[in-house]
Amino acid sequence: MIGSFLPLPTTSGRSLPPRATTTTTLPFPRSPLRLRRRRQIRVSVSSSSSSESNEEGAGSTNGSLPGLAPVNGEEEEEEDDESCPVECVTEFKTDEELGRFLERSRATGALVVVDFFRPSCGSCKYIEQGFMKLCKGSGDHGSPVIFLKHNVIDEYDEQSEVAERLRIKVVPLFHFYKAGVLVESFATRDKDRITAAIAKYTSPDE
Repeated sequence: MIGSFLPLPTTSGRSLPPRATTTTTLPFPRSPLRLRRRRQIRVSVSSSSSSESNEEGAGSTNGSLPGLAPVNGEEEEEEDDESCPVECVTEFKTDEELGRFLERSRATGALVVVDFFRPSCGSCKYIEQGFMKLCKGSGDHGSPVIFLKHNVIDEYDEQSEVAERLRIKVVPLFHFYKAGVLVESFATRDKDRITAAIAKYTSPDE
């Protein structure tokens, strides 16, 4: 009976933690974590907004740069209106094509003006726009003039058969055909000289 009164070892302290230690199981204070999250959110929002603004600036379609005035489309349209369309001057590649135009010249009495050029020729590019404007102006006045052009270099980077047959050695060169016959030929980049020749062969006295 004496042994029964000895204190038995208790296991309650092992299974249940003391109340005083319950506070240690709580998580860290939440307020700093929330502040961190808010700061992170603010940073991400600000960075995304700045990236969106950069993308909008990069995707600008008016062709302007920061600090520069936007591109004015009306000015470009006005410049385009001043130039004559390329279709105003007909390009031919063979003797057969040139022969058909000369036959038309014989039948109608029209003046045929041919611009012989080379793509790498700076003077040819200079006179090209003026030649096309002459074509447009001549058509507006109803003058019987056929405007043609011919590249003296073929697709094989050699002299074309037309240029070889006509013995063309210099460009830009202009030929003037009346009633199918060559009446004048000269090399120039002066639009006024071409205009004078056209006026000469389209006058009523001719």
